Amino acid sequence: MGFSFELTAFSYPDYVGCIDSRKSTSEGIQFLGDKLVSWMSKKQNCTAMSSAEAEYVALSVSCAQVMWMRTQLQDYGFNYNKIPLYCDC
Repeated sequence: MGFSFELTAFSYPDYVGCIDSRKSTSEGIQFLGDKLVSWMSKKQNCTAMSSAEAEYVALSVSCAQVMWMRTQLQDYGFNYNKIPLYCDC
């Protein structure tokens, strides 16, 4: 049985997640095959005016993490042309 090295990411925005500051939260997880290799949860720096804006910010944070992971994996000889990034929108 082989191990899959497919890189997959999921983004979970939480519109107005912080009740005190009214700022949204960006959350994301990244899998290498079926193994969880990275996760993050961070309050967004801006106050989103809509849920769509909060989703866009969360996706950009997740995309940056995935691009960093892709660069690291390329050092080990793995190449990725397409990396699925799913959003719970």
